Amino acid sequence: MLDSNTWRAAAAVMLVLFTTACGGGEAAAREATVVVTFWHAMGGPLGDVLLCLVDEFNSTHPGIEVVPVSMGSYRALSQKIMASVMAGDPPELAQAYETWTAQLIRGGAIVPLDSLMDLDPDFERGDWLDFVEVFREDNTFDGRVYSFPFNKSVPVIYYNVQLFDSLGLSPASTWEEQRELLFDLSLDGNADGDKFDEGDRWGTAFPVSVWMFECLLLQSGGDLIDESGTATAFASPEGIEALEYLSGLVTEDSTAYLSTGFEHQREFSEGRVGLVQGSIVSLSFMQDDMRRRAESGLPVFEIGVAALPAGRERAVLISGTNVVIFGSDHPEKVLAAWEFVKWFTDTEQQARWFSGTYYLPARSSSISHPASMEACERVPGLRDALGQLEYATFEPQMTAWYDGREFLAEAVEIALYGRMSPAEALRRAADLSDSEI
Repeated sequence: MLDSNTWRAAAAVMLVLFTTACGGGEAAAREATVVVTFWHAMGGPLGDVLLCLVDEFNSTHPGIEVVPVSMGSYRALSQKIMASVMAGDPPELAQAYETWTAQLIRGGAIVPLDSLMDLDPDFERGDWLDFVEVFREDNTFDGRVYSFPFNKSVPVIYYNVQLFDSLGLSPASTWEEQRELLFDLSLDGNADGDKFDEGDRWGTAFPVSVWMFECLLLQSGGDLIDESGTATAFASPEGIEALEYLSGLVTEDSTAYLSTGFEHQREFSEGRVGLVQGSIVSLSFMQDDMRRRAESGLPVFEIGVAALPAGRERAVLISGTNVVIFGSDHPEKVLAAWEFVKWFTDTEQQARWFSGTYYLPARSSSISHPASMEACERVPGLRDALGQLEYATFEPQMTAWYDGREFLAEAVEIALYGRMSPAEALRRAADLSDSEI
């Protein structure tokens, strides 16, 4: 593989040649087509939107062909990426979580994208500053930009608009209001204590979710990692408070139940749950479910979206992957991959990406784009959900957090199912995570 200085020199030359080739006529472009393999884990309606955008890029960039290859799941994608790097045969592009990126940086496997920004006369520093601040920070590692935001999301509250209107309710703005709201939404029609009877309704339902706990932790004023970055911080009074709040909805208030998979979303669509929390991207699937119900003559309702209630603070964690470009002995492939990344994260495409999938627009200019505004108009509260970007943050970038997060997820499950107290479960997870860090 070329060393850094040689690559930069070659890339500078190739940037000029590549730009010329792209404008040199259709026949010349076909002869000079550069194939870029893009490994991803997108599927369903979200994957369909991605494929449409890739097709559009290919049709408007005759010198490049981006070939998307789905790995089916993020776990499979991670394993495939690491194996390909070890074998010296990675793709040109791939989705990657921050912990993966940190490992790839250590192995010298990916290209620092700020180098490409500096080489590209069509990409100005103002373009990078147009990216939402939390995404700029999330993709910067030790002062260098190594990735660009790809499919990013925030958690939101989904609620039954007609039900809320009929009961004179509004989405909660604090933890305390949320707790009271769930009591108001709960209904035991025949007073037998079994809310799965016909006509009964739970306030909410949720699967075991480390993401849900992480947001509560930050809202309580806690953190995942201490300021030194050398130890976890979640087994704190704030962490215990957050996990006790979550488990209390199930064990003390009996306004929530623990679901598995996407059962809670199905119960919500059927009107048997008043509200649910989920990724902003779940809206695509829930709207599809409503359409199917309408086509089958089943009752439907309007889905509203709201920002998460606040604890002592307003806080949410973004989720989802970024996109990285792998180093190569063929600079023309790196530059072709860069052309796609630039195009996909441009204002127009990001607005359409949000409108078609509800993945967050990466650029500030995309939020005010007509396509984004139209999406906000058709979904009550969606604009407020986007407002969470103003106080959003991200998970630790360190490689050790890959395992640390698994330990924390296990702790949340143990506590919610009553096998340990929140304090015991979090302390156990912290000890295991600290040994990894």
